[in-house]
Amino acid sequence: MFKKFIEFWKTSDLLSVAYGDTEKMLRIARDMFEYSMRVMIEKEKEKEDIYKKDRELNELQVGVRRKVLEHLALNPAQDITPALTLITIVKDIERIGDYSKNVIELAHRYPDPLKGGYIEEIKAMERKVQENFQKAIKSFIDGDRDKGREVMESHAVIARECEEMIDKIMEDETLSAKLAVIYVLLIRYLKRVSAHVKNVASSVVNPFPRVDYKPEEE
Repeated sequence: MFKKFIEFWKTSDLLSVAYGDTEKMLRIARDMFEYSMRVMIEKEKEKEDIYKKDRELNELQVGVRRKVLEHLALNPAQDITPALTLITIVKDIERIGDYSKNVIELAHRYPDPLKGGYIEEIKAMERKVQENFQKAIKSFIDGDRDKGREVMESHAVIARECEEMIDKIMEDETLSAKLAVIYVLLIRYLKRVSAHVKNVASSVVNPFPRVDYKPEEE
C-alpha cells in the first residue's frame, strides 16, 4: 500500500515536493538526535545551533502541511489518505527535533562527565535507536514494510528495556539524586525518540487508521 502512496505522491508537483521535504526532515531529525546524544554523553563541544535546526524542521513541517492542503483544495475528489499520511509522519519527525533539544538542555544542566554502570547500557540503547532510525528512513524511501516491521518490533524491546533500566536506577541508592534524575530523563527521551521513529515506520506498515499502533497479524 505505501509503495502506491509513493507513486501517488510523485504524480503531483505539490505532493512530490512535500514527500521530498518529509525525507529531508527525517535526515535532519536523525542528525539532530545523534548530535544531541554526542553532546550529552561524549561531552562534544557544541558546534551547531540545535534551535536553528529545530526551526528548520518546523518550517519544513509547515511547508508540507501547506502543500498537502493546496493539493487537496485543487483535487478534492482524490483519495485523501496519502496526503493525511504525510501530515502524520511530519508531526512525529517534528517531535524528534523537540526531544533532541531536550537532550541538549539536559547536557547544559549536567556538564560533568556521565559516570556509573548505566552509561554503557544507555550507549547501547542509543545505538539501537540510531539503527532503527536508519531503517525507518530506508523504509519510508523504499516503501519497505519488512524494514518497517523490524523497527516496530525493535521499539517494543527498547521500550521494555528503558522501563527496566529506570526501575533499577530508582532503586540504586549509590547514585546521587541529581545523577539519577539525569539518567532517568535521558532514558525517557531515548524512549520517546524511539517511539516517534516507530510511528514513522508504522506509517509504512499499517493502514492509516492503525498508524502508530502494532501491525495487524497477517
